[in-house]
Amino acid sequence: MTTELSFADDGTRLVGDYVRPPWPGPYPAVVFVEGSGPGGRDQGAWPTRLAAAGFASFAYDKPGSGASTGDWTGQTIADRATETTAAVRALRDREDVLPDGVALIGGSQGGWVAQLAASADDTVAAVVSVSGPGVDVLAQEEHRLRHQLPAEGFTEADVRQAVALLHDQVRRVRAGDDPARVHAEQARWHAAAWYPLLAGTTPRSIGFLAGIADYDPAPALGALRCPLLAIFGADDLLVPVRESVRVIADTLRAARHDIVVFPHADHNIRIYAGEGPARVRNGHYTPGVRAPGFDELVVTWLQRHCAAPGTRH
Repeated sequence: MTTELSFADDGTRLVGDYVRPPWPGPYPAVVFVEGSGPGGRDQGAWPTRLAAAGFASFAYDKPGSGASTGDWTGQTIADRATETTAAVRALRDREDVLPDGVALIGGSQGGWVAQLAASADDTVAAVVSVSGPGVDVLAQEEHRLRHQLPAEGFTEADVRQAVALLHDQVRRVRAGDDPARVHAEQARWHAAAWYPLLAGTTPRSIGFLAGIADYDPAPALGALRCPLLAIFGADDLLVPVRESVRVIADTLRAARHDIVVFPHADHNIRIYAGEGPARVRNGHYTPGVRAPGFDELVVTWLQRHCAAPGTRH
């Protein structure tokens, strides 16, 4: 059963879909934390899957997307975390939600955001991070370019130039340069076939990237007190999986956490019949199948950490 739900954060009105099981609550619940880009409330089959397992869920349009006001390109990771805790409060205020049973599911950039939000809000029951990097933003972006571009057939010279532009954008905006001027002065590269794969391809996206480039997830991981499930795909081209696993394991050595790496899976935890380079075309993943066991892992882990008596399995 789906109803529209809205909440406010720093003058912005965020709107999304609240989906609940078809039996009376109160229910444990999940807030979806979107990854990079404009994003929206569409989480595919996940809300229905969670409802069948006894969870309510809330997915909302990012600022400036769909029905939400504001502008996501003006946000930092900290801004997004504050927004996420406001979404958690909106669920905890509902009579049909267990106030101590609200978890976060963050994908990619949303993994950083979910961990930071939970580190600052001890009412968050648990966090599921899907392909959430354990390294800082700039390191992750450089890793992505060095692996995604060759997978799409670009040369080593292309990679070097793309990485150079990435660092030039961040360095200049950090130093106070106008993102519009940075973008204009890189105009000779705009027609390059690899240019659309940069994170910063417009003045707004260059400004956004520079604003979050320094974010390091280690302090938030160190402050995390709720259980964390960190999921990765072994063949992820966008995130340094081995380094991320090492950082998370070392940082949370004494805390409750689980780390799962699905073999042959990509950034979206999907598996493909073809070879690696065939998976990516023009910056987008070709269709694949969800890694076997992924859905069951997430649901059963959440049930273990958030489910209330009477939750239906």
